[in-house]
Amino acid sequence: MKRLLFIGFFSLFTLVHPTIIHAEPIELEHYQAKALVNSGQILSLNGTLAVVNQFCQGELIDAHLYQEDHKWRYDLQIKVQRGQIVNLSIDATNGQLEHSTALPSECRKHETATR
Repeated sequence: MKRLLFIGFFSLFTLVHPTIIHAEPIELEHYQAKALVNSGQILSLNGTLAVVNQFCQGELIDAHLYQEDHKWRYDLQIKVQRGQIVNLSIDATNGQLEHSTALPSECRKHETATR
């Protein structure tokens, strides 16, 4: 009986307070991003693009910095060689593709051939 009450209370609690379970991403302003870069918490956009360029070359179309669940993320739109626009979610602390995001087929990791 206690278990059913707990499950019912927990279900009701999550319906009433969904923001406690999963926070919405917060878009940061330029001055906030600059402060994070200066404190060493995240890479600059240029530093991030240098890392991204290793696996997806193209022209930056748009960039936004978000904080979600105590993590920093750049959402980038990049125009690749054939004119397609790809959307990438990048970990702002290391410039790597977010684990939940697959590398689009338009982006290929550069491979060096040894001969």
